Amino acid sequence: MTEDSKTHWADLFSKWGSKLPGLSEEETEEFQTAIKAGNLSKAISVVKKSDELLRNTKLKIAITGNTGSGKSSFINAIRSLNDDDRGAAETGVVETTQKQTSYPYPMYSNVIVWDLPGIGSPKYPAETYVKDMNLDQYDFFIIIAAGRFTEADTKLAKEINRMGKKFYFVRSKVDIDLNNEQEKRDFTEEKTLQAIRNNCMGHLQEAGIISPQVFLVSRRDFHKYDSPQLQKTFANALNTHKRHVLICALPSTSEEILEEKQKALQEQIWKQALWSCLIAAVPLPFLSVKCDVDILVENMREYCKSFGLDDDSLKSLARHVGKSVDELKSEIKSPLVKDITREEALKRLREATGERMMTVKYFISVIPLIGTGIAAKRAYSVTYEVLHTFLDEVAEDALRVLKKALEGAENNQ
Repeated sequence: MTEDSKTHWADLFSKWGSKLPGLSEEETEEFQTAIKAGNLSKAISVVKKSDELLRNTKLKIAITGNTGSGKSSFINAIRSLNDDDRGAAETGVVETTQKQTSYPYPMYSNVIVWDLPGIGSPKYPAETYVKDMNLDQYDFFIIIAAGRFTEADTKLAKEINRMGKKFYFVRSKVDIDLNNEQEKRDFTEEKTLQAIRNNCMGHLQEAGIISPQVFLVSRRDFHKYDSPQLQKTFANALNTHKRHVLICALPSTSEEILEEKQKALQEQIWKQALWSCLIAAVPLPFLSVKCDVDILVENMREYCKSFGLDDDSLKSLARHVGKSVDELKSEIKSPLVKDITREEALKRLREATGERMMTVKYFISVIPLIGTGIAAKRAYSVTYEVLHTFLDEVAEDALRVLKKALEGAENNQ
């Protein structure tokens, strides 16, 4: 690589801060060390490895609880499925979990929820449960109860803590408690929820759990109560790559989660712009434009999938809230969200670059050294701008769809 060409790359990299979004601390340190040493190929290889690791990252979530606690319904809700959808966990009033059962996210098969048999049954006694379930393989645990957490639940929590893993207590079916309390003269939802939370925390503290945190959820109203906070809490406790894959997979059932998705996807845009930048530095006519379109289409489709704006996700959401798919789709304003094609992506690229600049870019890219550097910088800026703009549009459409879905949703369930 020539000195002129290196200068162009160094100028681009110097704009980035000390902590690069989407990279782990170790990757950031390795990247910055390479940049300071002028080893640009090494810096780029760090980003490539990070991208490969992100694509191959797997996440295992363990769900446990006693019979009737609502484990299966929770597993379906967190995977954006109705209880009778294909691939949903079987629900019922009798124990349906006889062995560890895996449930991948429909759109993100690398994120897997595992339904574990309840601890303390004759088949799985508490004394050997950790060994029987091979608990060390899971990234974190959710312990669910529909009433009080049992002695077996607290014993399991202590074992998980000893393993250095995270666990979260979830109190399910709070909508039923609220309905039962509504007839009382001094009823308020906030007061009732706090009473449930305090009761659960009190029993856990008596059982020796230090500073327990209890999340209140309802399968019927999964967008309400502590569900958004729960999802943000366990996602933020993960490392950089596992956090990203989980946030992308989480259901788009609350404004808080939509915001987290937007942030997570924004963190990856500079990487995609970097690939565009690298390709533009190769003096081959029109290769850059073709690859830019490929990058845009791939990422745009990923954004729509993560925000639940693909056809399958919209159909499932429509069934759950008792609305038609057309009603939900009517809230989608971006034409490109409705039909992501190479032609539409190329149109966006032309609009961002300018028709004249598309022609200029072609001729500049074949000028040795200086030309390729200019083309590379331009490619980075345009790809970055187009993806940021489209992501904003997707996030806005997803929020409109969510608000439409939740209009009178409680009355339709």
